[in-house]
Amino acid sequence: MIKTGHACGTCPHCGRRICRPRPADIAVCDCWKYCSLCDPPYTVPLTPFTPDLTPSTYRNEKAHEVKGQDAEPPEWAIDTLLVCYNHSPPYYSKQKPVEVHLR
Repeated sequence: MIKTGHACGTCPHCGRRICRPRPADIAVCDCWKYCSLCDPPYTVPLTPFTPDLTPSTYRNEKAHEVKGQDAEPPEWAIDTLLVCYNHSPPYYSKQKPVEVHLR
């Protein structure tokens, strides 16, 4: 069977409806590139996140142990991709591209 016309689907993350010409079965929503906390949501682009990996910031250079065993961990994690500095504290996004299945 030949697929013609358009296929549409709804992003499970942001609710945006995406339509593509057939024979497409999957589309990628770009909502992961925008801040979900800003008002209105998904309108402010996020900035690529580059952590400060200076060894003296996180490690004891002599003993190679993590500084301050009881210290609070940073807000960001190793899988943080993007950040929005419009919030206090900044919003660190781990969201990855979202596949939308089209029907």
